[in-house]
Amino acid sequence: MVQLEPWKRVFVEEAFTEKDYHRRIKCTKCHNGNENSGNKKNAHINLVSYPSDKDPEKYCGACHYNEVMAGTKSLHTTQEGYFKRFRLRAGFDIRDKGHENILKSFNNECGVCHTSCGECHISRPRSVNSGMDKGHVFNKEPDLKNNCTACHGSRIGDEYTGLNEGIKADVHYIPNAKKCEFCHSAEEIHGNENMLLTYRYDADNKAAPTCEGCHLSVRDTNLYHKEHWEGKSDVSLSCQVCHSQPYKNCNGCHAGGDSITGSSYITFEIGRNYLKENTRYKKYDYITVRHIPIAPDTFKEWGIEDLKNFENSEPTWKMATPHNIQRWTLQTIPREGQGCSSSCHNSEYYLDDKDIDKYKDANYDETTGEKGYGYDDIERERQANKNVIIAE
Repeated sequence: MVQLEPWKRVFVEEAFTEKDYHRRIKCTKCHNGNENSGNKKNAHINLVSYPSDKDPEKYCGACHYNEVMAGTKSLHTTQEGYFKRFRLRAGFDIRDKGHENILKSFNNECGVCHTSCGECHISRPRSVNSGMDKGHVFNKEPDLKNNCTACHGSRIGDEYTGLNEGIKADVHYIPNAKKCEFCHSAEEIHGNENMLLTYRYDADNKAAPTCEGCHLSVRDTNLYHKEHWEGKSDVSLSCQVCHSQPYKNCNGCHAGGDSITGSSYITFEIGRNYLKENTRYKKYDYITVRHIPIAPDTFKEWGIEDLKNFENSEPTWKMATPHNIQRWTLQTIPREGQGCSSSCHNSEYYLDDKDIDKYKDANYDETTGEKGYGYDDIERERQANKNVIIAE
């Protein structure tokens, strides 16, 4: 993401001082400092650059109490999803006593994606070097480019806006009209103070959007919906299985400052639904799956040589809901003289055993020799995905 010029990062525009309701609040009320000093150094003594990150209840809660309290349990705030995934694979919680150095490493790398009220409603997130793109004006709805996809850009943003070469933008994407909040409500983003979510696909995440929420009226309008949506064929598919296009996947990611060590790659895979015990997704037999950037030695630089539960915790090909929906896709456009099933049932879209070997070197780096998964024992990868792989 292109950084803002230094002057624009801190410039408070007239639109804020003349029209924004928050102009009535003294700068020092939120940011501390010395308002009576004409000297920059003295004026900035005890400056609080990100008030809502330091103490959201104190700085935002007086007017936005419900949102602030809900936000304390939001995945954006807690990053509980990261901690639980790590705990499942490593067998311990990095927040427990004795793991302070690991937690510090996490906060310096993965933890930078944590966000606060201001990073959605006033400035760009710090993970993209911040900056007030609208001169300190408070935005009720976060900006798609400068807020949402500033963090969720390489996958979701590129998919949604059609930046992946040869792949169309999501049918729901209408520039400056249908933005993220068209589907993702404030209730979902802010969270629920009575519920600590650990996953965006958490069964308790009732505010999360569903395709059925808008399109239930077309459930029985054609044969394929009847067969695979209603499940009359005894096989039910997630909507994305038919209506998503190929999407980005990653394999080799290592902590220690290098981030993702290989390039992402585009593919499309259908796997068995390993979330059958999840009440929100139990109805699906098959789902789209995306490979996440995890390997047994991902955290080697943090002193964790091996994720001991790597193959016996969660798959590495995980449920995906790509933001690149189209009515007509390679799966739904039939071959000449044949039905829709000809483009799917006899395709290479099914994640099967041989795919584990095929994607092993999907992002092989010829310069460094780095393999896609970052390790040689592909059998651990195969075991991790035993509940996702479709038998040949």
